[in-house]
Amino acid sequence: MNDFDIISINGMQVPCFIGIHRHERHERQTLLIDLDMYLKTARAGDEANLGKSVDYSKIHGELKFLLEACHFRLLETAAQALCAYLLADPVADRDQAVVEAVRLKLRKPSALKSEAVPGLTVFRTREDVEIGLEINDFGKVDLIHESSDCGIYRLRIPAGGSIPTHYHDVMAEGEMALSDGLLLQGKPLPQGLAHFWPLKFVHKYENPTDIERTILCVNRPSFIKEDEILAENGAPLQDPPGTTKIRFY
Repeated sequence: MNDFDIISINGMQVPCFIGIHRHERHERQTLLIDLDMYLKTARAGDEANLGKSVDYSKIHGELKFLLEACHFRLLETAAQALCAYLLADPVADRDQAVVEAVRLKLRKPSALKSEAVPGLTVFRTREDVEIGLEINDFGKVDLIHESSDCGIYRLRIPAGGSIPTHYHDVMAEGEMALSDGLLLQGKPLPQGLAHFWPLKFVHKYENPTDIERTILCVNRPSFIKEDEILAENGAPLQDPPGTTKIRFY
């Protein structure tokens, strides 16, 4: 990796549900995160063009969203999932350099009652991860990670396309737009805004732009095809009580 530059995000602190013990499933813990991303940044420097590098503010927000939504049980699972996301090919609606490798350090300072700080450090390259691709009725889905904890997906809506009106009876779902341009419930959806939907909530996305647009989606448990339930077009689309909205960037 000596041929690559390193962009780092150090000292991240993310309150999230992580762990296998009963109290860890009901109480957030602060996870400490240090990240090194290996890539080429010379063109970004020569051209003063962030699109030839990575936007660390967006990476920071997307990692926070994933940790908020996924409820991982093991640090090992969290590390594997986050690395897969960081090493996936860039999406069409964001100019970004390819990240060739990542070093990720996760620590749980409260896990041992402050007597010691357990942690995990992993190093992964693009060759170490496999991103699946699914073609469905609305467009394409990148299968970033699936485990007993959750599934992480990038929903790629083509120009002029839509995700039809639907709801879920079983899967908890969090979704965040990775670029401007999408409509949610017929209204503009800004990039970086995430929604955590209550069960049975009817929602719909539309892409009126001329390029593919991407939604970062987490399902708990991993995606269940039978739980993607189409709703009638006349179903109400307003945000119901229990909807949580968080702006991550």
